[in-house]
Amino acid sequence: MKKISNFMHIGMALTIALALPPIASMAAGTEQEPNTLLANTGNDPEDGRTSVSVSKPTVATKATNASDRTTLQASTETSQNPPGVLSVSVPAPIREPLGQRKGPMSKIGDDLEAHGITLGLILANSYFANPTTGISAGKAVDYFALFMSADVNLTKLLGIPNTHFHITEAWEPPSHNTRAYAFQAGSAFTPFPVQTTSSDLVKFTLSHDLFEKRLHIEYGRMNLADDFMLSTMCTGCLPSTPAITLNVPGFAKSVWGTRIAYQLSHHTRLGFGLIEDNTALFTNSSGWDWSSRTRTGVISVANIVYATDFSDTPYPLNAEAGIYHSTSPYTDDFHNVDGSSQALNPNQAALTHGSGTSGLYGQARKVVWIATGSYGPVRPNMALYGGAFITPGVGQSYPIEAYGGTEFGGFLKNNPAALIGSTVRYIRLSKGRALYEQQLSTINGWGSSRVHQDTFAFDVHAQYGLAPGLLINGSVQYFLHPNRTHTLAAVGPSRSGFMVGVNVFIDIGRLSGLAKR
Repeated sequence: MKKISNFMHIGMALTIALALPPIASMAAGTEQEPNTLLANTGNDPEDGRTSVSVSKPTVATKATNASDRTTLQASTETSQNPPGVLSVSVPAPIREPLGQRKGPMSKIGDDLEAHGITLGLILANSYFANPTTGISAGKAVDYFALFMSADVNLTKLLGIPNTHFHITEAWEPPSHNTRAYAFQAGSAFTPFPVQTTSSDLVKFTLSHDLFEKRLHIEYGRMNLADDFMLSTMCTGCLPSTPAITLNVPGFAKSVWGTRIAYQLSHHTRLGFGLIEDNTALFTNSSGWDWSSRTRTGVISVANIVYATDFSDTPYPLNAEAGIYHSTSPYTDDFHNVDGSSQALNPNQAALTHGSGTSGLYGQARKVVWIATGSYGPVRPNMALYGGAFITPGVGQSYPIEAYGGTEFGGFLKNNPAALIGSTVRYIRLSKGRALYEQQLSTINGWGSSRVHQDTFAFDVHAQYGLAPGLLINGSVQYFLHPNRTHTLAAVGPSRSGFMVGVNVFIDIGRLSGLAKR
């Protein structure tokens, strides 16, 4: 009977997590440990930024509430948060006790947790417009997604020691211009996804925490973007290298892979991840196709992460360094096998390099100023951040990506999520890539103006917590000499100019009571 009861609770959990329309409609009428989309109520311990963090996430960040975190456990993940956003968890002005549920579904949440099941539900909506930049200026796109997650503690539920089951599904109904926008405004800075499915399997894994949770092992359907080349150094610090050079799937996609993390010390973690390189799978499937017949190689990343917060030091430092390698052959940036140009001689076979792609990267965020006499997990502070991704090799199209900037946060006492900042990004095209794009534009009648190797993006951004569980941020970017990522010099020149974006995140799990505050 106990096993039957346990499986009934699993069924209830997955039904609630994956049968989104009724849940979404119910949550819309209300106020609104591992691998779940439920957001933590605490502030980002790093430097006062808000985190889209979770207990031990699938849409979680490595940051947890400063008062709760005693160590950066190896099992901690950045997971499936919207890129560059640390958390939708905006604390109320008067702090409520942690670990409570409040909402119409709090009883269900408590009952499920008693059986080892934790649910999460986060809604994300992103709008972008390119009034003056891109190949086709004056276009816009809107991406909508509802992330539903369930984490099942199999130790508590079935007695399987040190084991968790994680599942996250994204519902992405057709919105506005999600198929074409990548070809209208996309560049190396903005590799927008081409939406081909209305839902995606984000994660389907088993994990084990061993040696007092110092060692974490996870395997199944996953994505390296969760825990490597982290996008949380600032609001909007989403590197392009994983997509345009390594072919890592978008953050809502998954392929077969595994991940190992080991906690070296209170603040330092080692990680190693490996996934298949399977473009055909993640671009044409909703993720429930288990085949690997279209795999072209494997992608691996190793990193070391260092994290502190205001509970450790007045001037926290967060840093990541790593190396990456893909065994898949890559196409030369310019030449065919006979030495001719790919643009001028498209009927000849393109030259490929069988040695694979290798590179290294590093990024960091450091608080350099705090208000005199301030205290608590969120203080008025200014942070500097930056990073670089280096991909050497003959015929690589994008050998260098770098960024740097500053953010000012914690300046509103009752709104720890509020911040403003500015970032400069740089991507260098190889000489061959620039010439290829120029020639392709010329033969298609779009002019023979020079394609610049040095491309820049200048950004001003802001973030504000509208209410606990409700976060909005926006940005204005100016692109200088953007290129044509999708070899679309064939459809027009890419112009320098402005792009604006607005993102809204709602932690429905927290507001409905499914997730703890």
